Formats: sequence, structure tokens, C-alpha cells
Amino acid sequence: MKIGEIIRKYRKEKNLTQEEMANRLGVTAPAVNKWENGNSMPDIALITPICRLLEISPDTLFSFHEELTAEEISLFILELNEKLKTEPYAHVFSWAKKKLEEYPNCEQLLYQTALVLDAWRKTHDIPDAETYDTYICTCYTRALESRERLFK
Repeated sequence: MKIGEIIRKYRKEKNLTQEEMANRLGVTAPAVNKWENGNSMPDIALITPICRLLEISPDTLFSFHEELTAEEISLFILELNEKLKTEPYAHVFSWAKKKLEEYPNCEQLLYQTALVLDAWRKTHDIPDAETYDTYICTCYTRALESRERLFK
């Protein structure tokens, strides 16, 4: 989840309007609206006050997880598969690649994503399918060299 989405979620859970939140933080309501819509980010000096107001940790605000849970990985893989059914492969490939960059040490996510992308590429008529070979093979290599138990 992005910072703006997290701010919106927890602001609503606290039953605060954007205006109320803005007044408590000493900013404008349009500023809060811009954060929530992803058009801008809060100033770094506001991170602690936002966390205190929403009663969340900075880890929660920044969606920091050391590792994804098996359930989170499964949900991502399901979403990946659904996107592949309805969106161009190149677009979904880029989206998945960004997700892997967010969790560079999650070999289970890496392996399962590479498997789905590779299988989809080989079983569907994907334009320029060979252009994805290097990246997918790199993913497989990283997964095979992993210390994490991938095959449970």
C-alpha cells in the first residue's frame, strides 16, 4: 500500500475528516487530499506527527515489512495471474518487476513470479517473448542460489 492509501485508511478509522487532520497537523485540507491521492508526499517533519495522530508506527506508514507472508505472496501471485488475463503482458511484466524491486530479498516471491511470467509467456502468443528471457532466467538463478527454502 502507498503512503497516501495508508493515511486515508487510518484517518477514516479514527473518524477524522481531511480538514480535521489538516488542522491538527497545521497543514491545509488540500495538502491532506494530495497525500491521499498520491499527488504529493507529506514533508519529512510531519511523519512523526502523522504517525502519532493516526496511532500507527512509521513502519506501518511506510508499509515496511522485512518479509512478505505466505498469504501476501499468494495474493500477489493471484493478482498477477488475473492481470495477465486482462492486460498486456509487457505492462504486467513491468508491474511485477516493480513489486520484486520493493522486496529484493524475498526469494519465494521472486521464484513464484518468475514461474508465472515464464509459464504465461510460453503458453500464450506474447509479442517479442524472447525479450523477457534474460530477466526471467536471472530470477530463476537468484531463486536457485537462495538460502531460503523455496520448495516447501
